[in-house]
Amino acid sequence: MKRLLCWIGLGSLSAAAVFCCLYPAMEWLLPLAALLGLVGIFSLLHKRTYPVALAFLSAVAMLLFCALYQYRNIRPLASFPGKTLSLSGIVLETGRSSFLLKGTTAGGQALKIQVWCSTDMVPDRFAQFSGTVQCEQIRSTDRFDSESYYRSRNIFLQGQLSEGSFTKPDSMPLWSLPGRLNDFLCGKVQQLLPEQASALVNAAVLGNRSALSDEQYELFEQLGIQHLLAVSGIHLTILTGMVSLVLRRSFLGRRGKLVCQMLFVVFYLLLTGMSPSILRAGIMLLLSFAAQLIWRQTDAPTSLAAAVLCMLYANPFLAMNTGFQFSVLTTIGVRILASPMAEMVVGLWKRKPCPPVAAKWIRGCSVAFCACACATPLTVLYDGCFVPLSIPANLMLSPLFTPVLIAGSLLVLFCAIPFLGAVFAFPAFFLSNLFLKAAGLLAKIGPGPVYADGPAPVIAALCIIVAIGYGAYRANRRAMFFALCVCVLLSSVSISAQAWINSGQIYGYTAAFEKRILQIFTYHGHAVVIGHLSGQAQIEQAAQELKRQNVHTVDCLMLLPNGGDPRVSFAALTESFSVSAVVYSDQDNLSTQAAESLSQIPAYDIEHTAVEFWQTGTVRLLDGGAVDLSVGAKKLLILPADCAILEQEQSHWDLVITSWDTPVDVSADALLCARDFWGEDGQHPHAFLLYPGRGVRYRIAATS
Repeated sequence: MKRLLCWIGLGSLSAAAVFCCLYPAMEWLLPLAALLGLVGIFSLLHKRTYPVALAFLSAVAMLLFCALYQYRNIRPLASFPGKTLSLSGIVLETGRSSFLLKGTTAGGQALKIQVWCSTDMVPDRFAQFSGTVQCEQIRSTDRFDSESYYRSRNIFLQGQLSEGSFTKPDSMPLWSLPGRLNDFLCGKVQQLLPEQASALVNAAVLGNRSALSDEQYELFEQLGIQHLLAVSGIHLTILTGMVSLVLRRSFLGRRGKLVCQMLFVVFYLLLTGMSPSILRAGIMLLLSFAAQLIWRQTDAPTSLAAAVLCMLYANPFLAMNTGFQFSVLTTIGVRILASPMAEMVVGLWKRKPCPPVAAKWIRGCSVAFCACACATPLTVLYDGCFVPLSIPANLMLSPLFTPVLIAGSLLVLFCAIPFLGAVFAFPAFFLSNLFLKAAGLLAKIGPGPVYADGPAPVIAALCIIVAIGYGAYRANRRAMFFALCVCVLLSSVSISAQAWINSGQIYGYTAAFEKRILQIFTYHGHAVVIGHLSGQAQIEQAAQELKRQNVHTVDCLMLLPNGGDPRVSFAALTESFSVSAVVYSDQDNLSTQAAESLSQIPAYDIEHTAVEFWQTGTVRLLDGGAVDLSVGAKKLLILPADCAILEQEQSHWDLVITSWDTPVDVSADALLCARDFWGEDGQHPHAFLLYPGRGVRYRIAATS
């Protein structure tokens, strides 16, 4: 019966993922449920297919639940988009230019809505709001995170703040107590520790990553240890272990100690906000404690399947949440695959037993290897890169992270007591600095991420997981060798096919910083960079994208007119890549740092310049600051906000990129906008809003 629950979880997870991918189209749901139900019923005709039948029938149950979930939670909100709502409620979370509101409409309808506003209008957390909001649906053109992220948090509406006021509520609701306690503890830790150490402690212990700098997060990403910043199973295991040590000599009996540990798990879940990773770990740990209470043995696959079922039946949109996906896959690697893999390796010592030290080291390597392998497909899919340092970084830095977590937990526990807070701040500061310096040193001497976009690397990573799982449960060397050969063959075929397809394509990347545009075209290790590179953030983002696309030569660096002096250095581009030519207007008086970094590069005046690049590609500046690009048979147009009104030279464009505040009077198949849409009447049917500071990637066929 234990393994049957795994089949139920697999069927439910698959059905929820299908529902998330095809939503909001709902007409397919009932016919698909009927088809799967028939397949499940026919599978019951033979005993060997009972588990498969259970998976299909559980998928049917999940699809029917998804229909009910949509009817009860989303359908009542269908009439709100396009309206200006009068809302009152409490601010749950705050961002740089938005806040999450839990409130009610004038008609009494309760809802959660992501409200966008100017930076100076962002309120304090748990402030009371009263005002009006222009409401619309969460969609893929959202400004920061994808619509699947918001739906996984039961947020289906967004809006622009029209007017409103924020006041301190007379009394706080009881459900806000964990969040207020989290804010209080984070503030105390920030007072006791410097910025970098306090950000690490708050992220590791309290799950609050708002104070982490971009440099810190990039360091963790480069090493493949960003999972240490997401409160998950490792954090909960260490902290419950500390609670167990405290209760060891207490007068409570065995069951009393287990109940106390379960209460601590529930408290910690509430304190850290119940993100998908910690919620999955918490449910599994609670099930483990419950099994011990009734004198039963725990089973990792069963606990994982039960946790997945509980979370999906609370919100089926969690199936497309990246944190949930990473948590499930890494748990499969650590709790299910690592142990048999280690036993298989230890079993290679046939003449004499494996030494205890070697066996312990093999188990640690197996955990790191299996966790990294299971997370690799998602890393490639979402980040487009492999992290070679992931396994050695986890092996070397995880032992250092454990004392950081313990010292940080003690600091959080006693931070409100003046003398004890200062006492525990010293070890937390010392260990945090030691951990960060060790991570920085490893990042300097080790290789950086290997970027690889496209479906082929994902296929290769999936083949690696299948081979590892097969090797973990099948110790036959001949069968394992055959599995590895099949894995290498499939990976080679997929990568070769993708390389052949990409040979006639150019990768495009468009980003917007308010009204400033950054445009990059990459092809076979070469690139053309166009934009308002008047800020260091734009230059660093351009360099990061070029590294992501494995560029070694920038054929042309075209600096659009800025209307001011760019007080920046282009060293991030010129020192990392070979720049063949730079084009800019002689009206832009480059700063000393910018001139020095471009001094050894041939420079051309931007007026009346047409630059040719790979095959039949050309780029030229039109009168008024617009940029015209020809890529094979494709015609593209870039319209910065400060360019003059375009005298339309082309009757039709394939793609227009604009940051104008008013509708663009051009005909185009697709439109990338750096500003908000111009209402439903002026909205282009194939228009996409550029995320501020983030880029949109696409491909263009370069051949005619």
